[in-house]
Amino acid sequence: MVNDKRIQDAQKFLRFANDADSYNRQDALDDLKFSSGDQWPVEVQNSRNLEARPCLTINKLDGFIRQVCNQQRQARPRMKAHSMNSSANAKVADILTGIFKHIEVNSDADTAYDTAFEFAVRMGWGYWRVVTDYVREDSFDQEIYIRPIANPFTVYMDPNSQMPDGSDSESCLITEVMSKKDFKAQYPGADDGGNFNMRGTGDADADWIMKDDIRVAEWWYTERKKTKLLLLSDGTQVYKEDAPSVDIMMAAGIEVVAERETMRKTIKWAKLTGMEVLEESTWIGKYIPVVPVYGQQLVVDDKRKKYGIVRMAKDPQRMYNYWRTALTESVALAPKAKWLLAEGQDEGHENEWAQANIKATPVLRYKQKDIEGQMAPQPVRLQPEPPPAGIVEATSSINNDLQTVVGIFDPNQFMQGNQSGKAIRGQQMQIDLSNFHYYDNLTRSLKQTGRIILDLIPKIYDKERVMRIIGYDNQPEMVTINQRVVDESGAEKILNDVTVGEYDIYMDTGPGYQSKRQEAVEAMVPLLQANPELFQAAGDLVFRNMDFPGADVIADRLAAVNPMAQIDEKSDIPPQVQMQLMASQKMVADLQQQIAALTMNLQHQTDVQRVKEEGQNRRKLMDVTSRAYNTDTINEAKVNQQIMRSEADQNRGELDAITKLLLKGMDIRQLQGEIARRDMEQAQTAGFAEQEVNQSSNPFLQQEMQIAEQPMGQAPMMDDQTMAMIAAQQMQPQPLEQPAIPGVPMGPR
Repeated sequence: MVNDKRIQDAQKFLRFANDADSYNRQDALDDLKFSSGDQWPVEVQNSRNLEARPCLTINKLDGFIRQVCNQQRQARPRMKAHSMNSSANAKVADILTGIFKHIEVNSDADTAYDTAFEFAVRMGWGYWRVVTDYVREDSFDQEIYIRPIANPFTVYMDPNSQMPDGSDSESCLITEVMSKKDFKAQYPGADDGGNFNMRGTGDADADWIMKDDIRVAEWWYTERKKTKLLLLSDGTQVYKEDAPSVDIMMAAGIEVVAERETMRKTIKWAKLTGMEVLEESTWIGKYIPVVPVYGQQLVVDDKRKKYGIVRMAKDPQRMYNYWRTALTESVALAPKAKWLLAEGQDEGHENEWAQANIKATPVLRYKQKDIEGQMAPQPVRLQPEPPPAGIVEATSSINNDLQTVVGIFDPNQFMQGNQSGKAIRGQQMQIDLSNFHYYDNLTRSLKQTGRIILDLIPKIYDKERVMRIIGYDNQPEMVTINQRVVDESGAEKILNDVTVGEYDIYMDTGPGYQSKRQEAVEAMVPLLQANPELFQAAGDLVFRNMDFPGADVIADRLAAVNPMAQIDEKSDIPPQVQMQLMASQKMVADLQQQIAALTMNLQHQTDVQRVKEEGQNRRKLMDVTSRAYNTDTINEAKVNQQIMRSEADQNRGELDAITKLLLKGMDIRQLQGEIARRDMEQAQTAGFAEQEVNQSSNPFLQQEMQIAEQPMGQAPMMDDQTMAMIAAQQMQPQPLEQPAIPGVPMGPR
């Protein structure tokens, strides 16, 4: 299969890309070596080694590179999705943003970003890639991953690409070295002797070509085919070859509304050696999933130069190494401080004076006379000449040149003294802006990565599944996407549908979430001190952004009593509308509390009035009852008096009758019959008296019993007319004598 067109096209493209970028690759390789410490020209280093002269490397560039890279790590750009048409909505956009963060966390994408960015700073460009793979060996679910590319020289990007994010690339080739053992395990029937021998600068290290390894290549290329795009009556747009048959569309009541000619773009992928194609497939996305990160670019004579921070700093760094080496050599070769003494003054102490420059001897003994016995002055130490001032001055000026070239200055060079925090931040911002273009280029590449992922999501996450999303505050949440439900009308709809709608990517740059939390606390605390009432509305937010243990617990408790904090960011209702509803509900609740208080007040007043009225009614009832009782007592006394009179009359009559019978000699049986008749008449008279005083026949007592049988709050109200009638009845004179009873003689009046 050596004559396979795809292998030939891949080899042809590699030669073209290498020729177009060979000078950049050579310079970039030299930049990498230089930044890693290989900073002396080979011929100079060899000659100095032969002469046993020092050859020092004080690599200041590595510190500058770390400073630029670490600034990027402190303020990582973040991808966010925005809806673009009526089929999209803000809630799904937030879910897509959470999926972006999930993919980054699941892929350890920070490693890919940091690797590519550091290469861009050091040599001018770096790469990462987007891939899809199954979650596990026993699963059909796929995930999207962001993978690093450890060696950017193994990537051959389309030389005709003009965009700084590589979004217009039509072709790309990536080489890979793998062991023959792994190669045989993955491709049992393939030829392991067919190395992909074509390679470019930086991709030709001897370590990569070993007898136990084989080199393969991944070939991405674009195919464009002329076709027609159809617009159907239901609004669907589809390519002609993908459209349903005419019969199916007629049965569904769909027809073609419009059509136009277009070019259909397809991304193809193949994995191949120099002998055969191992794998091939059609990429489901519309972008080549390899993303470049560029440092600086400049077009000179129709050729694009790509470089990083090292390229322009090589000469100042070399000069710094030269002058530092010269200064070191000068100090090393300078004679040490010597002692001047007369001959014979060290007699007997020769070893002490011989080791005076290498040992910390506490005392040095000498003789006061020389060898001839004459008095000699005491020994004197001769100081050597100091290092050349010109070398020290040159070293300092070259250090300033190096800082100027890389755009990073020593903070000690700025004005010292008392400075405000704003002034210090302004100085730091000025330093950061000198290399901000590296950060901005990374942001562009991340935006292109977001487009690639956004294009893949509807194809990879096309079924209902529960997946993790990660919010802006790095808090995970489980969400069901593409969830099919039936609404109240019985119609089926899909919730959190990520397969429809158009979305775009925008980048959130600046400090990370942790830094923004600290800034938020610093800004909110003075506001709360100036306006304590603001704490009731935003107190939970203040504690939410603090880092001490228990801050979240306090924030949750404050949010529980704050209706404005009960905002569901995942709801279909916009947060502004939710806040307005919360405010309205709080206002209604306050009004209801006021109404309840007024109702209770009115009820209290009503209860007081009712108690007063019940008291008045009871007092009237007690008065009526008392009068009725008095009336019954008077009537009973009158009846008793009448009974006593009747009995007295009866006794008097009986005595008269007995007297008459005795006088006439009447039979005793007649006397007993007369007595029985009079007893019967007396019993009838007593019964009538009891009926007169019976409580049930008393109208006053009947009124009292009716009142007593009713509940307390339902006592009948007696108006003034009723009370007047009862009083009038009470004032009427009572008969002193009962009507005559037949057969009973009346007593004297």
